[in-house]
Amino acid sequence: MGPSIHLDGMSLSLNRVQLLPTINATFAAGQLHAITGPNGAGKSSLMKSVLGLLPHQGCIQRHWSGAIGNTAYVPQQTAFEPSLPVTVQEFMLGSLNRRPFFGRRNPADLQQIETLLQRVGMETKGHLRLGQLSGGERQRLLFAQALERNSLFWCLDEPMNGLDQQAQALISDEIEVLRSKGATLLVIHHDPDWVADHADQIWRVENGLQPIGAQH
Repeated sequence: MGPSIHLDGMSLSLNRVQLLPTINATFAAGQLHAITGPNGAGKSSLMKSVLGLLPHQGCIQRHWSGAIGNTAYVPQQTAFEPSLPVTVQEFMLGSLNRRPFFGRRNPADLQQIETLLQRVGMETKGHLRLGQLSGGERQRLLFAQALERNSLFWCLDEPMNGLDQQAQALISDEIEVLRSKGATLLVIHHDPDWVADHADQIWRVENGLQPIGAQH
């Protein structure tokens, strides 16, 4: 089971500008929490604070029912340097080994990468350089990289951006599998139909954070 996330008097200010007022909330364990709200309201800043990537005021705690697990994070699309001589396969090898990849390819690692890329519909793209990928392919690659962490706590910032309908269905299926395994998922999403179909709890970021309804 993934963790529950408790925000106790949490707020966020940068350069004396308040991005998020004081928030007291709990994201229940093992549920998909859809985070909605207008552009610029602070959704990504909230997620980065939960991840410990932004300094914040107040307390954010993760409570695991068992051993503390990994965190998987899929950010908004990352710009890869087009001239970087790194292929999709080499990028994934670096993720598996937690360091830049140089040298001989381990057959077991290559098999794992093939499986991960298949799960996101990228099995024929391993030879391409990062700069050759479309925006949607980059997004799928980031999701495949996160899958490798075998995590029960996921933060996904607009994971469907740039994806065609087939890719959206693949990623949605993977998200449902994660939830069935007890993962806690925080998902920033703008599509009300997707949110209605998949969310256990909907939250709106606008002058704070408010729960606006449970779906399942």
